[in-house]
Amino acid sequence: MKRDLVSDIKDMLFWYARENRIIFLPIHAFFLSIWIILCKLLFKRRIVNRNKKVVAFTSLYFNGNARAVFEYITEKFEGAYTCFWIARNMTTYKHLRKLKKPVVYLYFPFIALNLVTNTSALVTNDSYLLFLFPHKPKTIQLWHGVGPKGIPPIDYSICDARCVTSEYTKKRHIELWNAPPEKLYVTGFARMDILYHYLKVPKNALLEELKINSKKRIILYAPTFDIGLWPWNDPYTEFRKLCEFCKKNDLTLILRLHPLTKIKRKKLKKIIEEYENVYWIDASEEPDTMKLLAASDILITDWSSIYTDYFLTKRPIIYLEVNAKYFTEERGKPEIPPEFRAGEVARNNEEFCKALDIVLRVGNRFVKEQERLLKLIHGDVDGKARERVTEVIKKLLA
Repeated sequence: MKRDLVSDIKDMLFWYARENRIIFLPIHAFFLSIWIILCKLLFKRRIVNRNKKVVAFTSLYFNGNARAVFEYITEKFEGAYTCFWIARNMTTYKHLRKLKKPVVYLYFPFIALNLVTNTSALVTNDSYLLFLFPHKPKTIQLWHGVGPKGIPPIDYSICDARCVTSEYTKKRHIELWNAPPEKLYVTGFARMDILYHYLKVPKNALLEELKINSKKRIILYAPTFDIGLWPWNDPYTEFRKLCEFCKKNDLTLILRLHPLTKIKRKKLKKIIEEYENVYWIDASEEPDTMKLLAASDILITDWSSIYTDYFLTKRPIIYLEVNAKYFTEERGKPEIPPEFRAGEVARNNEEFCKALDIVLRVGNRFVKEQERLLKLIHGDVDGKARERVTEVIKKLLA
């Protein structure tokens, strides 16, 4: 389904407001307008040296599949590619500058004119940002999750390649969205390589990196942005109850909210400050979600695709089910059927308490089913997905 310009502009404004302070919009819009005009007038089809392979990467933060491939290529193919990251917010820009990674701030591309105007390929977890370039680079869509949450119809004409997790998900793309098979590449998710390797690292080393001082069992609570802090009753009251439960039962709780979630930050911070065993780790503070998955013993989530990654750990999962019809029908068709959520499913606070009790007493009752679904959804997780994605990039730039 083709999108119209008005819809694209509305979406861009919506996401901008979630990633940036709205007061900066006029300034950013001015600089981008000047840039786009210059691209049309002066830099059109700018690529000067076609033998120089310049690859841009982007995501909401410095994370996900795009980050995994970015770090792999810059390490393994130094000199063969010129790679840089497009930061969509100042937090990411400052973070990468601190790490001394090549980064361009989306709203001020002038300082990297030679890179942006000579970009050969764009690798992304979501947005293509094609307005930034005077030409259309080869585009590789890695996407940011594979899960049960419905998504709008996909326009495959925008990309040159879309990397999918397995033969099963490739089939889903073809059946659900009429995807052209020649654009689909079964590579696995690059970020699963990171989790694959983290699971071989001692847990105390991961906790030290995360600045978590704990030898207790760790619960990771990671809801998607549609849900907010908690799905039932007053979210702050219910979250406080979870914090209190973890304190009484000698558990450590990590809160990982989606970076675009709408919450009352001061109110939430005040609650968390009351508990030494509760950690709120934002994506802006620690972009690498895979590290959190590897360090945790139990996952609590909802319709987030994070659970399919967590299958690799073989650890218990509790799903908070809310607005099922909206997430699996009204939003669009889901890449992964909702019945693939192997774990304890809770539909209200009472069921959640029962599910948490089962997990703490019995452990993971769904290990075998999770193993089966992991192979179906992610294929053989072998730590080599980044290599396969790199081969796709090489093929497109050949």
